[in-house]
Amino acid sequence: MIIKLRKVVNMENTPKRKQRNKPGVVLFTAVAVMLMLSILLTATVSYVSVNRTKTNDNYKSKQAYLTASSTLESFINQIQTDTAPTNDPTAKAQQKKAIENLKKLASANSGKGTTTNVSYNGGNGKSDNIGTTTITVAQEGTSVANIVVTCETTYLGKTEQVAAHISTQSVTKPADYTNTIELVGNGGAGYDNLNVIGDMAGINNTTGKVYRFTNNTSIYGSYLMYGSLEVSTQPLIMLKPSLVDEKQGSTVTISENLDVSNEFHINSTMARADGYNYVNIGQKLSTSNHMDVGSSGFDVDLFCCEANIGGNDYTQYGNFYVYKGAGAYKGDATFGANGQTINGSLYVEGDLNVTKSLKVTGSVYVTGTITGKDKIVCQASNIHEGAVLSKAGRDAKPQIPVSADAYVYYPEDFFMSSDTNVTTISDQYQAFYDGSNTKTFNTFASDWTNVDYTLTEPIDLTGTGAKTPVTSRYKLRITSSCTWAKNDLDFNNYGNGSRILVDVSDSSGDIVIRLQDGLSLNASWSPTIVVRNRSTIIDTTTGDRKYNCYFVSDSGSAITLNGIDSVTGKSKHSGSGTCNYNFDCLKIFDYDTYVRMYDAGTLNNTKGIPGAPQSSFVLNPTSVDVAGSYRPSNSSIIFLFAENTTLNATNNSFFQGSFYSPEAMVNIATSGLSGLNVTDSAGGKMTVQCCAVGVVIANSFGNANTAFYVYTKPSTTSVMQNAKGGKDDSAFGYTLDRYDHY
Repeated sequence: MIIKLRKVVNMENTPKRKQRNKPGVVLFTAVAVMLMLSILLTATVSYVSVNRTKTNDNYKSKQAYLTASSTLESFINQIQTDTAPTNDPTAKAQQKKAIENLKKLASANSGKGTTTNVSYNGGNGKSDNIGTTTITVAQEGTSVANIVVTCETTYLGKTEQVAAHISTQSVTKPADYTNTIELVGNGGAGYDNLNVIGDMAGINNTTGKVYRFTNNTSIYGSYLMYGSLEVSTQPLIMLKPSLVDEKQGSTVTISENLDVSNEFHINSTMARADGYNYVNIGQKLSTSNHMDVGSSGFDVDLFCCEANIGGNDYTQYGNFYVYKGAGAYKGDATFGANGQTINGSLYVEGDLNVTKSLKVTGSVYVTGTITGKDKIVCQASNIHEGAVLSKAGRDAKPQIPVSADAYVYYPEDFFMSSDTNVTTISDQYQAFYDGSNTKTFNTFASDWTNVDYTLTEPIDLTGTGAKTPVTSRYKLRITSSCTWAKNDLDFNNYGNGSRILVDVSDSSGDIVIRLQDGLSLNASWSPTIVVRNRSTIIDTTTGDRKYNCYFVSDSGSAITLNGIDSVTGKSKHSGSGTCNYNFDCLKIFDYDTYVRMYDAGTLNNTKGIPGAPQSSFVLNPTSVDVAGSYRPSNSSIIFLFAENTTLNATNNSFFQGSFYSPEAMVNIATSGLSGLNVTDSAGGKMTVQCCAVGVVIANSFGNANTAFYVYTKPSTTSVMQNAKGGKDDSAFGYTLDRYDHY
């Protein structure tokens, strides 16, 4: 997010712009101070023109004031121009340099700053000294972040001085999370019956990794991975409108090879447009049994650097492109499947070899030679051998990003850093180890006001604004940071599915719950955790609140932060303790979802597994409202697991929240909730088993059964927003606090 530059102006002290049209007003054209490359360079100011008349003392003062004030504002306007919001990387670098140069000017001479003489240009184009003006850029107080720019003009013996007080800003761009599941590790993985609503990515660009999709794995969104993908037993990728921006579609990007051995479907619910509805394979596509891409009215283009289509059945709606790639990939294609149709055009930059009948409804363009031209079922005039390919517009091969791993900070940084620009929870975390926070769940269980807790609150259940009192009951209430210890809570009172409320408020601040190493709960416990957040709403659009709830690993206080690696740009750390967690039938809900998902009978129980949601509840993970559904706010439940941590969750466990565990193992082998209705932006519904609603970022990830993972973005007020460190994407700007006229 680029900070929008704003002017906060004290109108009583603002130079009087309305006098600009009077004779004698300065027409200041440009200021080049911001272009200085070092503190030693002198600021250069362009000349201005004035109309000269005979003056009296009053006029002399007025002219001096107008000259000083318009010169000052032109200088400030130039700063604004040089730091204007931009998404262009080159412009951002210049933006940063402009603010750095301003700070260098201000910090010179021990903070007294830099003074520069201003010259002007007469109306006849000749240099003409009509008095003297100086600009001084200096620190205001002890911090170079606060700067005062003073213009002083002396005209025919009369001196006027004006000043602008500004605060420079360097604000990190909040991290954006677009993937439901994101794998950070450098190893391959296999997924059996994995189902994702939203995007999925494997972002480590180590070469040679192999991922495997088997047994009805499905992704409803985009897929990006570095390495090769092997597919068997009917996986599906359905390119849907983006859950982040419904106007955009989805894509498939595989940096190396795609090998289809047994039935792979890539379809779309959106009509093709430039920028989405494509499959981009960095190296070779091989098929041996049944692959279909796109459908009638929903074209999906496919790009690769070599193709070998064999076995049975290849059907595509859209264009097929085989372009030259790096190394041995010469853009050659072989089509030898029993039953192969391209409902579109075929582009081959190398040689084309057709061994079995190939139907092409559009045109065939081949730069090299065609072998088996007689087997191409296509109008003869549409077959072009020796063609020159434009590779422009729709035909341009999409770029595979060099890297998608933008993470700078890790859970260890959030636990141990003293930099408030990085973390807001390090004090709470370290309190578990310095003896200042010894609270556990048992602490709250010993306070009768937190036991058998009943909560009644007006809730808008229909989305119409009309609120209905909703009562929910809990066996225990947690109101501040604490440890969930291995020996917490006795089974007789808290076993068999106890409901536990974690209550976040302005008075509680961020609630950090440390999971003690070795915490393990079997199915006889089956706790249900409900997190209610009633801290102040910061953003009415997203519903993000001031504070959040964090479940953190018990990684110890021996963690050492070793600074930012000069090569990778990532924070370095060591000393994270080993943690292992095993949960059987653990459920964690956001309160506002929980009270809508279940009926009054379920909410009135303090114990018992909640079961399937009521049939009328429809979850909406998209970025737009859909009638009859509930769209949760960004998640304020965050799981931070450090290096050397392993989570195993099985048997109907369910997590509503976001996992940031880029060096941890997260294994969610669970069927989750059954019978959850999920809608897309068009109102199309699926009824699924769901084991997680949020995002999962992990070094490695394991799954089992057929449960779905559904996207919800983490809160922008959580520490996760600092994880990417604004890499190459900070905003450098200023705030104009006030003008003064002395």
